[in-house]
Amino acid sequence: MKAIEQRQLVFDQDHYVQLTEARGDTIRRVVNSLRADLALNTALDAGCGVGFFAKILEECGLGVRGFDGRDENVREARRRYPDIPFEQGDVEDSSILRLGSFDLVLCFGLLYHLESPLRAIRHLRALTGKVLLLESMCFPDADPFVLLREEPPSEDQSLTDLAFYPSEGCIVKMCYRAGFSNVLRVHPMPDHEQFRDTEEHRRRRTVLLAVRGAFKSPGFRLLTEPPEIADPWDKIPANSRKLEHRIRRFVAKPIRQKLAAIAEKFRSHQNRRPAIARLPFGARWLMRDDHVSQSIRESGFENKECAFVERVLQRGMAVLDIGAHHGFYTLLASGRVGPEGRVICFEPSPRERDALVRHLKLNDCKNVLVQDVALGNEEKETLLYLAEDKCTGCNSLRPPMVMGGTSPVRINVTRLDDWLQKQKIDRLDFIKLDVEGGELEVLRGAQQLLERRPRPVILAEVQDIRRDREG
Repeated sequence: MKAIEQRQLVFDQDHYVQLTEARGDTIRRVVNSLRADLALNTALDAGCGVGFFAKILEECGLGVRGFDGRDENVREARRRYPDIPFEQGDVEDSSILRLGSFDLVLCFGLLYHLESPLRAIRHLRALTGKVLLLESMCFPDADPFVLLREEPPSEDQSLTDLAFYPSEGCIVKMCYRAGFSNVLRVHPMPDHEQFRDTEEHRRRRTVLLAVRGAFKSPGFRLLTEPPEIADPWDKIPANSRKLEHRIRRFVAKPIRQKLAAIAEKFRSHQNRRPAIARLPFGARWLMRDDHVSQSIRESGFENKECAFVERVLQRGMAVLDIGAHHGFYTLLASGRVGPEGRVICFEPSPRERDALVRHLKLNDCKNVLVQDVALGNEEKETLLYLAEDKCTGCNSLRPPMVMGGTSPVRINVTRLDDWLQKQKIDRLDFIKLDVEGGELEVLRGAQQLLERRPRPVILAEVQDIRRDREG
């Protein structure tokens, strides 16, 4: 069909096009991954604007309809994509239910422009036959809350001058309360700065999949319904009141009871020190409340990889542990290469490096050198995002998708070839490489090393969802 000349709207501005293209790529990926398994045939684009995403749904092979609250947007969508039926409709008005039911309902860029987002989600639930794919601006918080904001008069903004901007936890809670069985976050997110933390701002947007019935598929992270926030009228947090009460009780005690209480507290603190476990290869490990210690406690941590490392390493070898974390492989390598060998480990996270050093001291490792830089393909200063939940091994130079949030710290990055040249190291026998999706950048910064003969043996993590963003 002959291309239709387009008049320029706010949606056609460069910054808008970049955001639209990034979101469009995600729509294609998600729809194509779900279409066969869920037998998706029909789709509704709610808040379609001028029809960009409706066209993408059509290209994915779905029968599409679209609606928007602004007549001028509907007219432009019909002009640009005459083969797709578009009509005017308000998602907050129950009359929208006349459209019927669709296998897939798409709602991108609409929810945060509404005065009644919960009513809108209830209507979207009624229109949804199988899945709702929803994208929205949000506050990246797990707690459910909304913020009332003024909306400027524009064709890409609210129909009124006020709108409720929700937190991500609020959207999740509204979806569950509207009747969806499961709510999941799409992973990875669109490749655009609004979908990740930056040095200047927190993540501004999310993409969620709300489904009717059971659902399990790679590329999605299940989000549970957030609990009720503590009493919002309470001037003093409950923990503060408890602490104040305990202090008063302690002050009122006689001196002998105070001393006894202090002694008991000290004994209790001593008993709460991290338990020490003996690893299969003999090293001692401080058990923590994280994913590594949990694996060690239950069935062992990366047993096959450990067996491979034990077969390869011999006394006198030179080893690099890139992304050393708390030192599991560092301890293994230190013992295998012996005092004649050496282990150099790179761990840029101050929190993880502290745990690493404690393990080295606990095991009296004398052949290990710890480096506080990250490795990549250029010399630079950048941010490392630390995961704040149990997934302490998910720290990354790109914000990881973890439920507990992230804390950025500034670190230095260097190239491995440059570092080896400065240290006058001309022989390496083994490299363990696990840097949460940045492995290719590390290898690009080690071309001279990889061209040497003999080349070192490399054990590297390769996981598709983390490698995708590296190309």
